[in-house]
Amino acid sequence: MEQITPTLKLHTRQENGGTHINSLIMTHKGNSYHLYGGTKDTIHVFSQSIALYVLTISKEQNRLGLSAYMAPEPFPINSFSLHSAKDIKGTLGADWEHLSPKITVQKLLTHLI
Repeated sequence: MEQITPTLKLHTRQENGGTHINSLIMTHKGNSYHLYGGTKDTIHVFSQSIALYVLTISKEQNRLGLSAYMAPEPFPINSFSLHSAKDIKGTLGADWEHLSPKITVQKLLTHLI
């Protein structure tokens, strides 16, 4: 598994006097993928064989998610999310914040299957 740095673009539109976020798009090797993430999230992307794994972490909202993509499908084929500090610690351990993103993905992969 190799960490990669694909191109990420935030698509917005003007709506009701404000800006509405339409989508977050990741581009890698000529394919585009729709990501789920917020403006304060940290995103890590890994490639393994024909799969892309996207780890999204929101420490502020105690949320963590892993999505699996297969080229050229634009949407995840599977995903797993944790929505509280208790769930994150219960799944990854109390010191989860000290794990590398790669180790975090490897631990969460078992929940995708």
